[in-house]
Amino acid sequence: MHKTLRAAALALGTCALAGFSAGANASWVFSNDATGDASLSGSYPAFTITGSDNGSGEDTAFYVQTFATSQVVSFTWQYASADTGGPALDPAGWILNGVETQLSLNGEPGTGSSGSFSLTVAAGDTFGFYVFSEDSLFGAAQLAINEDLPPPPAVPEPGSAALTLAGLALLFAAVQRRKSG
Repeated sequence: MHKTLRAAALALGTCALAGFSAGANASWVFSNDATGDASLSGSYPAFTITGSDNGSGEDTAFYVQTFATSQVVSFTWQYASADTGGPALDPAGWILNGVETQLSLNGEPGTGSSGSFSLTVAAGDTFGFYVFSEDSLFGAAQLAINEDLPPPPAVPEPGSAALTLAGLALLFAAVQRRKSG
């Protein structure tokens, strides 16, 4: 039953996201597939999804978008669960076109996990992150994401730009002297 609800919620999110492009100004959508109290703090590219803990039963929180162009998505992640039943009851991970891939490790209560991951998404793919709550009781799970954005292109400092221009001017003057002499 919870898989059907999650698929329906993701389908609705996919329809709402069609036409948006990926990147620093991407339009990400946060949603729940049930009546849980899951929340999102921050926004793309650095955010935390906190799973439900209001006793509402099964609930999945999604933060997704549909990509307009193919690109590599790289991110670091950190997972923690306060659930007394352990992380197996509150898994978290990434989702691509409705297929969930768990990042969190099913360890003992109070254990966390972290790492980095990279994948290529194609134009039209719906990609994002999720936190599932089995019972929405006994503590919430959190998935923190920080997308590793490529560094901006180097911009020369004014002093080095002036030095480069001075060198070019000297080179131009030397070429002109050779031509006239």
